[in-house]
Amino acid sequence: MRVLLLCTLACLTSAQLGGQTSSQPPSSSPDAPGAQLFRTYCASCHGVTGAGNGPVAEELRKPVPDLTKYTARNGGVFPSERLRQIIDGRGIRSHGTREMPVWGDAFMRARGGLSPEGVKERIDAIIRYLEAIQERAA
Repeated sequence: MRVLLLCTLACLTSAQLGGQTSSQPPSSSPDAPGAQLFRTYCASCHGVTGAGNGPVAEELRKPVPDLTKYTARNGGVFPSERLRQIIDGRGIRSHGTREMPVWGDAFMRARGGLSPEGVKERIDAIIRYLEAIQERAA
């Protein structure tokens, strides 16, 4: 519960970032909106590099997945639509328990309130970042 509260508080107090469209290429640049959003909302559990080793990860009931291995776990294909559903969280139960916030709702309640399009843009930016940090086969 404490983790959910911390994540939700971070969401509600964070400034809005970027209004980029989903047609932009993946970018792991630290200045990219997706990287900034990831650091703000995801790194506490998933770690700065996405390896699942964030400072809050040990407090959770379920192991936090290594987000850099989604492509490898999905037969070499990046599962962007599945990840979009997991991050948004409003249409599926992403983790069995609700330790991961429902970011679609949380982003809509963020300071200043995002529109549905703003929520989509924010999630798309995170997806582009996740695609950019995937481990590549040797």
